[in-house]
Amino acid sequence: MADRRQNEPDALPGRRNAEPTARNSGKRPAAVRRAIRSELATDTPPGSAPTIPRRRDSIEPIVALEHVSLAFDRPILEDVSFTARESDTVVIVGESGTGKSTILKLLLRLLVPDRGRVLIDNQDITSLSFDEALEVRQRMGMVFQGAALFDSMTVFENVAYPLREHTDMNEDEIEQRVREKLQFVDLDPDLVMEQMPAELSGGMRKRVGIARGMANNPEIMLYDEPTSGLDPLTTNTITRLIMKLQRELNATSIVVSHDIRSVFRMATKVALLNNHRITFFGTPEEMTASEDEYIQDFLGGL
Repeated sequence: MADRRQNEPDALPGRRNAEPTARNSGKRPAAVRRAIRSELATDTPPGSAPTIPRRRDSIEPIVALEHVSLAFDRPILEDVSFTARESDTVVIVGESGTGKSTILKLLLRLLVPDRGRVLIDNQDITSLSFDEALEVRQRMGMVFQGAALFDSMTVFENVAYPLREHTDMNEDEIEQRVREKLQFVDLDPDLVMEQMPAELSGGMRKRVGIARGMANNPEIMLYDEPTSGLDPLTTNTITRLIMKLQRELNATSIVVSHDIRSVFRMATKVALLNNHRITFFGTPEEMTASEDEYIQDFLGGL
């Protein structure tokens, strides 16, 4: 089994400092649920069903965690299980420090669980060699919280980087692919390809990060706080791009997010982490309808 490459876990969960305002007010959870339901009812445009047929049986999971536990000095995850099928967008939510980003590291095989299995297309990746894990990783695209672009490279070089590193494409093919991905994220290649990341706005950097993540046409997209630090209009743009990937390319997406409005617009399933475990896994509609006290507190406090 490979050594773990990440020495420090996410911060461990602690008790909240104040009593939840949602339970105290009585009315706020219901108001939050009504607002979310209203947005869910109006957000999906007509004709937004996937335009590309599913490639496989819809019941077959693309990504699965089965009874995964991980601890360092203290438990991080305990008996965590969930599945994501083709074109699903599973959004992982929870209080800060509950291990949400740790799940992404497990999927990338940057961490290995103490117990349980991590499966990609029904293949357990926990016991793979380093080279085998790299091959599996090429089927994934990663969008980091801060976009994580190379500051010394142009936009073109950033998006082209995974193509040059992991494919045999020639330069003409690489340029064509880069243009295609920049257009997909609503950026004009002729205007941005030669710009440096420092010349871009935060939202444009995030879109370039998405273009780079999808450059190699991965079947799985992983996002770590994709709307963090963005204004509401740009957050809306990034959320719609993630939805566009699901709708038009059938990408299977795993998203870590604190932005509940974006979560409920993009998610086909929501996984709520609490006390090291997934305590809810279901649709946004099921979550808003839940009478569970913790879920009401969580939604009412956002």
